[in-house]
Amino acid sequence: MPCRNTSPEPRRVEAPDARPPSRDPATGHEGCIFRGRLAAARLPRYRIVVALDRSEYAEIVLEHAMDQAARHDSPELHFLTVVARARPGVEEARRALAELVLPAFEGFDYADWLVRLHVRSGVAHEEIASFASDVRANLIVLGRFGLHHRSGRLGSVASRVLDRASCPTLVIGLVDQAPDSQPQCGACVELRAITDGERWFCDEHAGRDRLSLGGLLG
Repeated sequence: MPCRNTSPEPRRVEAPDARPPSRDPATGHEGCIFRGRLAAARLPRYRIVVALDRSEYAEIVLEHAMDQAARHDSPELHFLTVVARARPGVEEARRALAELVLPAFEGFDYADWLVRLHVRSGVAHEEIASFASDVRANLIVLGRFGLHHRSGRLGSVASRVLDRASCPTLVIGLVDQAPDSQPQCGACVELRAITDGERWFCDEHAGRDRLSLGGLLG
C-alpha cells in the first residue's frame, strides 16, 4: 500500500507572524515557517544557516545575516537555536527565536525569501554543523560570543563549527571591541598615505625583509 505524505504544507502569509511552530516538511525538523509572496516559485536559492541564542549578541548576528541574505535574489534562511539535551524549555526557545527573528522582517521586502525557524537539542557546534550539512547550506552565520559559547573563547563553539562545516562560515565579533595590535609608527602611517601605499615603512623601520606593497605587485 503506497505511503501517503501527511506532512503539512508550508503556510503562505503576506507578513511574518508568531503562530505556533509546525513540522518542516523539507527537513523534518520542528520549525515555524513563513514564505514571501513569490517564494513558492522554483528559483535557485542561496541557503544561509543563522545560529542564534538568547544573548544580547543575537541581534548583531541577525543583522549581519540579513545583510548577507539581501545580497542574493532568492535567499533561504534557516534560523537555528541549539539547547542542551538535559535542559527543558524547547517550546520557550522556539517562542524566543520567533520573537527575535520575525520583527526584523517588518517593513522588509522579502517577497522572494524563504525563512524557517528551527530548534535542536544537543551540543551546539555539532548541531550547527550537522544542520548546515542537512540543508546543504551555502553559508553559516554565527556569533563569536553568546550563550552558545560557554567559555567566551572563540574555540568554544565558533572554531569547532569552522572545523566541521562543509560550507563557508561567517563569525561575527563585537563591533565595540578593537583587535589587539601593536601601536603603529606615526611616520609609517603618514608615509603610506602620502605614497598611496607604495611605501609602507619609514626609513627607521624599513629593511630588506620588509618589502613595500608596490614592490610585491610591480
